[in-house]
Amino acid sequence: MTSLRKTPLDLEWLLTDAGIQADLLPSTNGMWQNLPCPFCGGSKRHLGCPTNGGNFFCFRCGSHPEGEAVAALLGVSLTEARRLCREHRASEGHRKDLSAGPRAARVPRISTLETRLPYGTGPMADRHRTYLRSRNFNPDQLKRDWGLLGTGNLGPFAHRIIIPIVSHITNTLCCYQGRDITNKSSMRYKSCPDALAAVPIKNCVYGIDKVEGDLVVVTEGAAKVWRLGTPAVCTFGATVTDAQVLLLRRFRRRVVLFDGDDTGRAQAQMLAARLSLFPGVTEVVELPGPGGPDDLTDLEARELMAELAER
Repeated sequence: MTSLRKTPLDLEWLLTDAGIQADLLPSTNGMWQNLPCPFCGGSKRHLGCPTNGGNFFCFRCGSHPEGEAVAALLGVSLTEARRLCREHRASEGHRKDLSAGPRAARVPRISTLETRLPYGTGPMADRHRTYLRSRNFNPDQLKRDWGLLGTGNLGPFAHRIIIPIVSHITNTLCCYQGRDITNKSSMRYKSCPDALAAVPIKNCVYGIDKVEGDLVVVTEGAAKVWRLGTPAVCTFGATVTDAQVLLLRRFRRRVVLFDGDDTGRAQAQMLAARLSLFPGVTEVVELPGPGGPDDLTDLEARELMAELAER
C-alpha cells in the first residue's frame, strides 16, 4: 500500500478545483504551505500543509488529520474530504518539484468561485422592512450587521428576504437562504440549490465568520442569530451534518440553544453528545416553552447572552 508521505496532497490543486480563494505561502525551507486555520480561527496563517505528506499542523491548536483539515477548509463531510484528498495527490514528478524549495511564483492568488444571488435580488423594500418590524427586528440594524437583501415579485425566490452566507475562510458569499415575507408559501425558508452554491448550505454555519472568542452559541435558524447576536450561529435546522460539527468543534465552549419543542430538545441533546467528543465544554440550554430564541425580546436575549458569557 502506498503511504501518504509517498503521495503528498497537492493543496493548491485541491483548493483551485474547489474554487477557494487562498494565498498559499511556502515556508522558508519549502516543506510547508501555510494558510489560515479553520479550527482556531483568525486571519494569520497558523495552519501548515506538509509538502511531503502527512497531517496538517497549526501552531496554535496543534495537529489535525489531513481529512479533517480538508473537511473544515472546504466545508464538506469527512467522507467527501477523504475522496478529494485521494484525487489530489501529487505525482512523482510533482513531488520533485515541491521538494525543490520555496517557489512564490507557484502560488498565485486563486480566483474565488462566488455564489450568485437569485434573480431580482436588491436592497430591501418597504414590504421587507415591514415584515422584519412585525417580528420585532430593526431592519436597518440587520441590513448593517448581516447584509440582508430582498427580492421582488418574479423568479423562484420572489417575495423573500435574502440572507447572504459568508465563508469564514474566504470572506466571500458562499451560499444564501431566502425567507418568505408573505406567510403564504409552503416553504418559509428556501435555500440556494447545492449545485449553484460555492458551499452547500448544510456544510455552512451561519455567523461563524463573526465569532472570534472561545464561546459559540449554536441555534437552529438565522432569525435566532439575529436576536441573540454574536457569538450565536445557526445550522439551518435542528439536524446537523458532520461538516457543521467539524466547523463547531474548534470552539472551546459550545452552548446548544435549540427550540423548546420536542424535536429541538431531542436534536440538541444529540448534537451536544457529538460535540462532547472534542476538547472543550459542551452544554445544552433549554428555554421555557416550545418557542425559540427569536421569540425572546431584545432585552431577554441580551441578558441571556450576558449570562452565558459569564459562566
